[in-house]
Amino acid sequence: MLVKKMAALSANLPEDIMKKKWAGDYEGAIELIDYRLKTAELTQTLRDRLEIEKQIIQRLPGEYPIPRDEAIRIVQERIPDFTEEEFHQLELDGALDYMYVHGERHYYRRFLRTLLHVNPMIQSRAGVEPDPEDAMLDETIASLKKNKTEKWHIHIKHEMQVRDSAFIPGETYLAHLPLPMPCAQTDNIRLIDIAEDAVIAPEDYPQRTASFVRRQDTNGWFSVEYEYDNVARYVDITKAPEGAMPVYPNAAPVCPADLAEQAPHICFTTYLKSLAAEIKGDLEKPVDIVRAIYKYVTSKVKYTFMREYFTVENGSEYAALNKKGDCGIQTLLFITLCRICGIPARWQAGLYTPADGIGNHDWAQFYVEPFGWLFCDCSFGGSAWRAGNMERWEFYLGNLDPYRMVCNSAYQQSFYTPKQHMRIDPYDNQCGECECGAKGFSDPELSNYNFTLMELMRID
Repeated sequence: MLVKKMAALSANLPEDIMKKKWAGDYEGAIELIDYRLKTAELTQTLRDRLEIEKQIIQRLPGEYPIPRDEAIRIVQERIPDFTEEEFHQLELDGALDYMYVHGERHYYRRFLRTLLHVNPMIQSRAGVEPDPEDAMLDETIASLKKNKTEKWHIHIKHEMQVRDSAFIPGETYLAHLPLPMPCAQTDNIRLIDIAEDAVIAPEDYPQRTASFVRRQDTNGWFSVEYEYDNVARYVDITKAPEGAMPVYPNAAPVCPADLAEQAPHICFTTYLKSLAAEIKGDLEKPVDIVRAIYKYVTSKVKYTFMREYFTVENGSEYAALNKKGDCGIQTLLFITLCRICGIPARWQAGLYTPADGIGNHDWAQFYVEPFGWLFCDCSFGGSAWRAGNMERWEFYLGNLDPYRMVCNSAYQQSFYTPKQHMRIDPYDNQCGECECGAKGFSDPELSNYNFTLMELMRID
């Protein structure tokens, strides 16, 4: 029910609340929300909107804790001759994410990480070395082009714990940890080590988890361990198809949801419809249209680390209007533009699992005849575009590397064992979540995550 309410974010806020929110008068905004909820005659949609907005506003200050002077000092610790004028230019360029807190600009907690990740000038002056992962991906792509099909075996252990500072002894805890699911590229899933008290979601559940309900007098760990096989098949969508079609016969068939709106993040707004029309132009073939959409997202939308998705009202329009976003926000824009143009597209997400470290990641699937369902990773494609690596850029439209764990096949879905408190991320799940009777734990309170790659091995 909590996840279904998120569609109410498509409704606008009353103007007085919106003014206080964007001025950083969060206490005043919450006071107005509470007053309206108690005294006003509200539609159910507006009531849901205000209740959700109250929780969003409560989270925002934690996402933007850094005052401007401190933000400049943080950059100068890496680049001593960095100036305030340069900082201002980055603001004008939209390279710095900030909010007003009590009328003063405060910057996103990971703003420097974004600059070091995507800004060539900052990278060079800060002495950031080239990412060795790029060479690994190029080797993987070359191997897939040569072999056409490869299968990899992956074995992961995932642990999660509430931070000691947030732990409440004697409470009953509900924890969720993601599990791999059978999908277009994944099979032979085996759960190796999961506690007997775990509730395992069905393999076809759209956000698959193991959930645990435990009274905890001491702060223990929740853990899962599993293995599975991933197949990667190389396809060049610019050429006549080779081999048997569809490329991934295990993919779920197209359904009406693959072309539908899904408020609040996949909405066919006036702006997005006009953008889709401009991108499409005179193109008629679906494969040409999807390529044009991919080029737009990867070349025009800059990568940036994002605040909690819960605090973003419409991810796809955010990416289009602000020309920035992380892997999930870019994926939402790609999916929305495809659906507007009549091309089935869907969400897929989980973990990126190379040998040098596991991380959260989101990407898309799209459907074009005769290939069937294929993959699109706008984040990896955008990185390749910025580096001028056109071979890697071409690869991530149609293809995916084999280093993935899929635990989400759809966006904005409830857990199999529902939470009572609002989720950290009501839309997606990769690290896991936890709550107790007293509260739902925030991301900073629940950031004790361990991912251990036990095995990564090519098996054919």
